[in-house]
Amino acid sequence: MPGGVPAPGHPPNPQGTGPTGLQVSRTPLPCRSGSWRQPPTGCQGTAAAAPPSTMLARSDQDSHGMAVAIQAWWRGQLVRRALEVAARSACRIQAWWHCAVTHRREERRLQALAAYVRWERASVLLQAHARMWQARDQYRRCREAARTIQAHWRRRGMRQRGGTEDSVDLNIEIVLG
Repeated sequence: MPGGVPAPGHPPNPQGTGPTGLQVSRTPLPCRSGSWRQPPTGCQGTAAAAPPSTMLARSDQDSHGMAVAIQAWWRGQLVRRALEVAARSACRIQAWWHCAVTHRREERRLQALAAYVRWERASVLLQAHARMWQARDQYRRCREAARTIQAHWRRRGMRQRGGTEDSVDLNIEIVLG
């Protein structure tokens, strides 16, 4: 941008920043082939009348501004890297925590399932024993009822026969099962 003329395709920027957003110096730089006092051919628009001390000071300011821009860029890179590492670390911690919570939840679910199975087996066993006791009690009652009926028939037969043994034998056998 010698002489303050904007680059082709870029509008002039009054704040002194270039298309990249970095500070652009309005001070012309000396050409390589020329000296400070005499502008060489092809270097029109340079400040040839300026003393070398001012040009060096302006050049130092420009290089200082460029150094500041490079340092800012580098610090931005470092911050971005640190943020990237922090994000990856946070993601790893979150994944581990999610895994730990899921594992703990699965353990609790399995413990609850095992407790449920134990209660279910115990209740089935108790029901089986209760049904067995009911069946035995019912069988005992039926057997006692059959004995009572048999005893009454035997007594009745003895009374009718007069106590003799030649009457009809009514031995009733009840089979359950």
